[in-house]
Amino acid sequence: MQTPESHYENFLAEKYSWMLGDLSAKEKDQLELFRSFEISPQGNGVAWDLGAGSGIQSIPLEELGFQVLAIDFNEKLLSEIKARKPDTKIRTKIADIRSRDLYQGVSPEILLCMGDTITHLESEKDWETTVSLWSSFLSPGSKLILGYRDLSYGKPGDKSIFVVRSEESRIFTCQLQFIQNKVDITDIFHEKTDKGWIVTSSSYNKLILPIDDLIKTVSQKNFGLKRKDEKNGMKFLLFEKF
Repeated sequence: MQTPESHYENFLAEKYSWMLGDLSAKEKDQLELFRSFEISPQGNGVAWDLGAGSGIQSIPLEELGFQVLAIDFNEKLLSEIKARKPDTKIRTKIADIRSRDLYQGVSPEILLCMGDTITHLESEKDWETTVSLWSSFLSPGSKLILGYRDLSYGKPGDKSIFVVRSEESRIFTCQLQFIQNKVDITDIFHEKTDKGWIVTSSSYNKLILPIDDLIKTVSQKNFGLKRKDEKNGMKFLLFEKF
C-alpha cells in the first residue's frame, strides 16, 4: 500500500490528465460552479488552489480575475498548467497542504481545495488539524471552497470496481474496498502494446469524510456554510470565515 504521494509519483501522475478526459470541458464546468457560487475578486484578488493538480480549477480562477497560486505535492502535474496555457500568470508551489510553513504571509481571499485532495489525508485528526491551519491563516470574510467525493455510502467489507476511462488501447479502472474509516483504492491500467496488453496497478488509501461530519468540523473552526452543490457524485461546499 503506497502513500498518496508515492502513488501519484510512481503511477498516477503520468496518466492523471488523460484519465480526467476533456480538460477544457472540466475547466468550463468549474468556471460555471464558481459563477454559481458568485465567486469573483472582492478583496486582495489572491486565490490559493490546494491540491491543484494539472490546473482544472486554477485556470478558471485566473479567468475570473484572481492571482492564483497552485499548490500540489506533485511537480509533474503542476508543470502541465504552464504547458497547457503558456501565457498563464498562475504561480506554482510544491508543498504538502498539512505543512504549517505553507501558511505564511498575506492570506488569500479564496482558499480552494478540491478533487478529493482532503480524502488523501491520513486520518480524521489530520483533517481537523488542517482545517485549524486554514482557520488561523484566513482573514474574516475569506472564502473556503471544498470539493470531494463522500465515500461514506459503503460499509466495511463492501467492494466495487468501475471503468474510469477507456480507449481502444488504454483502459483505466478503479477498485474500491471499504474498511473502517477508509477505502482501499486500487487503480488498474491496461495498455495495449505491440507485445499485447500490459497491466499495471497501484494501491493507496482514501479517508472517509461523511458530509455532515465534514460540515460540522469546518463550522467548529469559525467558518459558516454559505452554499452547497453536487454534481456527478462530487460534493461542493462554500464556506465563509467569521
